[in-house]
Amino acid sequence: MLKKIFFIILSLNFLNHCDYKPVYSNQNKIDYKIVISSFSGDKDINNLIATNLKRSSKRESDKIVNITFDTKYTKNILAKNSAGSITDYQTDVVTTFVIEKDDDSESFSVNEKFNFKKMTDKYEEKNYERNIKKNLANSISEKLILRLAVIK
Repeated sequence: MLKKIFFIILSLNFLNHCDYKPVYSNQNKIDYKIVISSFSGDKDINNLIATNLKRSSKRESDKIVNITFDTKYTKNILAKNSAGSITDYQTDVVTTFVIEKDDDSESFSVNEKFNFKKMTDKYEEKNYERNIKKNLANSISEKLILRLAVIK
């Protein structure tokens, strides 16, 4: 019994002194003021990305990061049935970011894809495509925020 208590206390002591940090702990701790210089491409996705970046930017920071980005959105036919009518689509969003901080410049690209089936109702399909764009823009902006958290 005494050995078990000693082992528990010893293991808790070791765990307490290790330098464990979650991988995404710095995700929301961006200490930069994000300035979007310009953007081009798909208007809906660009506006959603810009809104997400403004939300996570620290307004009163002295460190300024200038970001320009270009978004290309494509909707491709993925599959057709035996009659030749479309059954599946694939949306592809490629966003190229240029990050300028002080005198350094870094560029990288983010590619997101999503497959979906064609719907019989055109209105529902447009709404679904709008939701897909929103989700893809959120994913892209989260990847950019993670990249900014790594920049020193």
